[in-house]
Amino acid sequence: MNSPLLELIFLSERRRELILFFRDGPKSILDIKKNLNVGLVAILPQLKKLRENSLILKTGDIYSLSPLGIAVADRMQPIIDVLTLFENNYEYWANHAVETIPDPLRERIGELANCTFSEPPDRTRLFEPHIEFVENLMKSKKISGIASIFHPLYPSLFLSFAKNGVDVSLLVTRPIYERLKEEYRAEMSEFLKFENASFYVYDKKIELAYAVTDIFLSLTLPFSDGTYDHKEDVLCFDPQAIKWGEDLFTYYTKISKKITEI
Repeated sequence: MNSPLLELIFLSERRRELILFFRDGPKSILDIKKNLNVGLVAILPQLKKLRENSLILKTGDIYSLSPLGIAVADRMQPIIDVLTLFENNYEYWANHAVETIPDPLRERIGELANCTFSEPPDRTRLFEPHIEFVENLMKSKKISGIASIFHPLYPSLFLSFAKNGVDVSLLVTRPIYERLKEEYRAEMSEFLKFENASFYVYDKKIELAYAVTDIFLSLTLPFSDGTYDHKEDVLCFDPQAIKWGEDLFTYYTKISKKITEI
């Protein structure tokens, strides 16, 4: 090849766009100009380089991925998603313990690429649930959550959701479960009576906390030194991130004990 493949692809945003654009199938020059909003002067040299390196094919006025291009394109999007995720807020990801996410989901962390971050609470609400978090929960019809820390407002909050017909599934660590049994036994017993409520206990350590609903994902990671971050949450609203959150909950429920009564 005339240039290393990695440099060819990743040193040009335009060439990356073209490769990913062709994943949907063959495209004409008019398709490229219209969908990528570019002129011929900007695009023709990039198409030429991709053809010279056997990543795309040209038949008449139609361009398509070559077999090599297909193999490359299939692996590009996850890499780009991860880079986009970290670049959007490098300081956050560099200072938080990403390794607390289980391996199968950490490998897919790029699916959170379109996430935003919650506003840090003011000093009068420093240890209360984030307003954005609660507001989005109130709009949800299905809620699944993992608690690695205890908050005294949560037993009554999630019991009220169950009473209102929301599908609620909760997973906690053993120490939190023991405290719930001791201090919130009545609320726990009532919660477990609802058909739309599920409760799981995980016997090993969990350092992250999160909730996923039918409309959003909220993820709390500890700082790199293990300190719990009660100020800032990762918030995602796109379907891909919500599916990631659902799969994270499924991962833990498979290795947890379901509680049906106290």
